[in-house]
Amino acid sequence: MGDPYQAALDALFWAPGSSPAIFQPAEGSPIAIRVIRSAPDRTTGFGDSRVLDNAATLIEIRRSEVNAPASGDFIAIEGRIVDGQVVGGEVFEIFGDPVLDLERIGWTCGVELREP
Repeated sequence: MGDPYQAALDALFWAPGSSPAIFQPAEGSPIAIRVIRSAPDRTTGFGDSRVLDNAATLIEIRRSEVNAPASGDFIAIEGRIVDGQVVGGEVFEIFGDPVLDLERIGWTCGVELREP
């Protein structure tokens, strides 16, 4: 019998709210993957006040597709591979260290939008 956690994760990555993307490591060939993008609100203390910050963008990646994403790698949501190059899409750069989930089957990556 297959891994139930992996099966549940696979279903999420094909559900509404997920997107096709291209993962481009800093060194190596691009890979077609699926991702889930989120921009969770965070509340930050500022003196006696609290400030709502929604500036962070996170992208979830399955470890079965990308074994070890790293700072400096790129993700092009809705991009495509043409002649071995990433073309189009909304391009994000991974910053910081991606975090592996508890079951060790999915990565959460902090990303920044790259200007064209």
